[in-house]
Amino acid sequence: MKKTTLVLALIFLIAVMMPLSAFLAMPKQTNPIKVLLQDGLLVEITNCTIQNGVSYSKDASPYRVMDIYIPEGEGPFPAIIYVHGGGWSRGSRADFSETALFYAKRGIAGFSIDYTLSTNNKTAWPENIQDVVEAIRYIRENAKQFRIDDEKVAILGSSSGAQLASLAGTLYGDESFLKGSSGNEEIRKQVCLVIDYSGATDLQFIGENLEGSFIYRVTRNALGNVTYGMNPNLWIEASPATYISAGDPVFCIIHGTNDTIVPISVAESFNAKLQATGIESHFIMVEDGDHDILTSETQNQIVRYSLEPLMEQIFNHQKETASNLLMPFIVLAPMSIAVLVVVYFKYAKNLNFAQSLNNYPIPELTFFLIKTSLRVSDK
Repeated sequence: MKKTTLVLALIFLIAVMMPLSAFLAMPKQTNPIKVLLQDGLLVEITNCTIQNGVSYSKDASPYRVMDIYIPEGEGPFPAIIYVHGGGWSRGSRADFSETALFYAKRGIAGFSIDYTLSTNNKTAWPENIQDVVEAIRYIRENAKQFRIDDEKVAILGSSSGAQLASLAGTLYGDESFLKGSSGNEEIRKQVCLVIDYSGATDLQFIGENLEGSFIYRVTRNALGNVTYGMNPNLWIEASPATYISAGDPVFCIIHGTNDTIVPISVAESFNAKLQATGIESHFIMVEDGDHDILTSETQNQIVRYSLEPLMEQIFNHQKETASNLLMPFIVLAPMSIAVLVVVYFKYAKNLNFAQSLNNYPIPELTFFLIKTSLRVSDK
């Protein structure tokens, strides 16, 4: 009798403690700011503050700085990290000042970053992607300070910047050229959306099919004047397409049909490889669009009607939190234990349960209860 009482007390204790522990483990709920879509476009909902020249690294590199655009309000806000173009050898974070300000007023924080550039004497690879990874990591680690939602960080790049942004969407983080700069979390898991404007995203395709073209020469120069024929592995190593695999974030590829800098065939090759791997990708092909879609008000207005509904969908999507995932467990755990108690009282006599209490040690009783329940349910 004492053993029976002990078992029932144990069942009751588990029934109370399991949902209580799960409740205490729930993270504090937040009310993230939602972007507002009206007539297919994001609308201005706030103003913003701007901080210029903020370092995102502990070292003194003049490249590792960014301009920050934070919407007014408590947040947390979704965010976009902007990676400028310029053939990997020029350009600056200021190139995205208008775009970052535009979206900050629509409730999306912006971080426009500088990164190491190539010179006549030295290639920037792989320091440039190391810089981008460092920036992503720093921004997410300081999400509370910046009032952003670290689960809703997108990255947007243009031209050569899109190559680096796309790498951030496909790299694992354990690649040898990253030197452990990515931390413990997969890089691709740190961004929820990659927006690629006119990007040189498939360097292997460029090396094998576009020799002599402008983008071929620019890529060769950026990699230290190394042609694809001299070292194809270097080109492949720096190519976002190389690392495409299941689990990559959503990609939005934007490319003009009349792009003479990076032919649209590069984007088509990259998109085909994403889709072949099952990655969600959206290909916005701008008819008669050139390489500078982002700076053309007419061309980018066309893009916005496709891009911004996607941004709204991703930024406003409520991810499953720990409390969401635990809810079925919280509900079913006490119900299951209640069923076991009913089984005990209703069927113990017929199934010789009382005799079993004398034969089984306490640690084995849980297994016996489950086994008994299954036998009852079969009847």
